[in-house]
Amino acid sequence: MTKRIVALAGGVGAAKFLRGLTRVVEADSLYIIGNVGDNLWVFGLYVAPDIDIVTYALADLWDDERGWGLRGEGFQVRDGLRLLGLEDAEWFNLGDRDFATCIFRTHLMKRGYPLSRVTDIIRVKFGVKSKIIPATDNELVTQVHTLDGWITFEEYYVKHRFSIPIDGLRFVGADDAEPAPGVIEAINSAHMIIVCPSNPLASIQPILSVKGILEALKANRNKVSAISPLVGGRAIKGPADSMMSQLGYEPSVAGVAKLYREFVSTLIIDTVDSKEQQKVMEEGVNARVMNTLMGGVNDSVELARRVLSG
Repeated sequence: MTKRIVALAGGVGAAKFLRGLTRVVEADSLYIIGNVGDNLWVFGLYVAPDIDIVTYALADLWDDERGWGLRGEGFQVRDGLRLLGLEDAEWFNLGDRDFATCIFRTHLMKRGYPLSRVTDIIRVKFGVKSKIIPATDNELVTQVHTLDGWITFEEYYVKHRFSIPIDGLRFVGADDAEPAPGVIEAINSAHMIIVCPSNPLASIQPILSVKGILEALKANRNKVSAISPLVGGRAIKGPADSMMSQLGYEPSVAGVAKLYREFVSTLIIDTVDSKEQQKVMEEGVNARVMNTLMGGVNDSVELARRVLSG
């Protein structure tokens, strides 16, 4: 029997790692639980940024240099919306084929299909063999608190380029969010669970906020390894380090270990942070040291191999 691997995934860092992982294991043995906290309604469409990045990456169509969307993408629809004066088009970018994905998703959801079913249909149409499951079919929105009040994470990340101060984080809808079909079963039947190198606060915590997921991970803690998204106290991409600092967490591998210690038994840290190994272990989490930087697919493959070897 093929050993099932489960991954908790955000966007860019997860996509890079998973692209390597699917070259090391049988793709259909991999179950990816995706973050939905970034999802938003814009242009009248339901957009799922992290899930789409992972889907495009595993379909080998992702524009990894830009970090989102599809390679060779055009932007005629966006440019047309800008000419018409649609405010959202000034800050939220979707390429033409990306628009098509979101139109298709919205069409099915308005016909009553749950997000998990729509996600499965889309990944099959893109030829992705690994299962991609949103953490929940319920709407769950990550928001940060700024001097002007609460805004969505996408507004903070894309519109404001995470340049404004924040002092709060919440997941609207978490109280009612139930895990999507297959999520808990995947965790409980996994041979290994990997928390991808994603923002602990904006990508992983929204998944954990869904009823039953954290409890299932705690019950399987000995199977859970996480890859630190911080190297030398800095995020490779995105606001993980600044968010942690502003919200009262130490932006370091020890800080990541403290956030994860309830449900993660091993934290994989970069060689740059090798001197921090003892601090990670003081949080009750084992530490493995290896090169975690992924400059290309070969690096992702090598990292995946080493993670699995533990």
